[in-house]
Amino acid sequence: TAAGVAFGSGGVYVRKGPARTDRALYCKVSRNKWGENVVTVVNTLGIKGLEDADFLEHTELDAAGGLDKYANDVREGFHRPMIKSSDSEHGHAKASDSNYQNAVCECTRDVSRYNADTTGEDCNRSEGKVVILATVHDTFPAPEKKRVFWVAFPDMETTLAFRREVCLDNPEDLPISCEYLDRDSVDIIDRSGRIATYMIRYLGMGDIMGALWGVKQGIEALPFSWAPLFCDKMMHTFNNWLPEAIPGKFMAAGKGWDHHCMVAVGEFGDGTLDRFMERMDAFVKKHNDKVIADEKNADRQTVSVVEADSPYEITALNAFRFVAALAFKTYCVGEDIQGISVDYALPKNGGLAPPLAPSAATPLRRMRYSHFGCNVVHEDIAYALGVDTHEEKMSFKHNVEDEGGKLPAEHGHGTEYHAPESSQKRWMNMDPLNVLNPGVGGLSTLPKYGK
Repeated sequence: TAAGVAFGSGGVYVRKGPARTDRALYCKVSRNKWGENVVTVVNTLGIKGLEDADFLEHTELDAAGGLDKYANDVREGFHRPMIKSSDSEHGHAKASDSNYQNAVCECTRDVSRYNADTTGEDCNRSEGKVVILATVHDTFPAPEKKRVFWVAFPDMETTLAFRREVCLDNPEDLPISCEYLDRDSVDIIDRSGRIATYMIRYLGMGDIMGALWGVKQGIEALPFSWAPLFCDKMMHTFNNWLPEAIPGKFMAAGKGWDHHCMVAVGEFGDGTLDRFMERMDAFVKKHNDKVIADEKNADRQTVSVVEADSPYEITALNAFRFVAALAFKTYCVGEDIQGISVDYALPKNGGLAPPLAPSAATPLRRMRYSHFGCNVVHEDIAYALGVDTHEEKMSFKHNVEDEGGKLPAEHGHGTEYHAPESSQKRWMNMDPLNVLNPGVGGLSTLPKYGK
């Protein structure tokens, strides 16, 4: 994978945390004593029968070949015994972030996860500096029962209190997922994301959707000036021909309040669901009783809770959240404006929107949606044409860091972000010749990093 294990993962599923494993099969490039570039296969899979010691030097088969043979047999329908972990050091190594549930509940100035983390084997957050062939990951139990809620709040302070007091109260009772949307997110997805939402709801993310996405990319690549914007223009133009993409009871909450959480809670056989519901009921009662005591607001609740009553409604909510980034692009194209997108991690005891610089251009929209449990935020900011969006983006990044945040949180450094020195040194040790993904994270593009 381009960025190594933990690329773009860990946000949605609060109980699992980011994908992290020290058990992998990966390749590194180095130079031998004769000055030849050689590829070394590193095997830390820890699988019985696939350890390096299981293969004799005079045989042609190795761990990679053995794994391919097993996978091909399974693919062709042959029944094979389940592979098992070995008794070696690698067989007992970590295949998930086993301390994540404890760490995410700590209310500190640290962030829960970010892409410059240097822990673990080289396959973790490698940013293309090793070539990953296979990885081993822990599995997690599926819930016996699941309930999904749309919870709406009047302000960010109440929303953050809900995260602290209900969602992250203790490591044992974490929700399955907790996704945040602000009012601009709801409005933009509804205005420009209905077509995409319905397509995902009814076609899923399989081959048909992949083929349609290929058609969109093909149209955008045509040698005409209108081609790159054509599909998004059409999606924006015909968006309102379709009904609202989520049931009316959710959209009413989306339009009536400014901050929203989509929370999925599961029962895992130990009373997790009941305890979560007790905390949520107490939280809602505490905040709504304050408003009821105020005669001016007697008919309005501070916190609104709407439950999804069927798999149909759950699918609709998931698709609605999933198309947020796509809807923002469609909205900008359709409205003839421009925008920037940034992902960042905020401290675990924070969560308020980072302030814009006094000299910053006034945005038309500020769309914030996040993996609320780990406080990793995706922010899309729309500007009028003529604004220097690159300058605004660089300024905003500095504001995030001034608030104790870290960038990027999950989408990789690429050539845009300069990684911390510790990450750069780690990548240079992985790939001393600089033949894999040169220039990543602010590194040199020259052979051997110009040394």
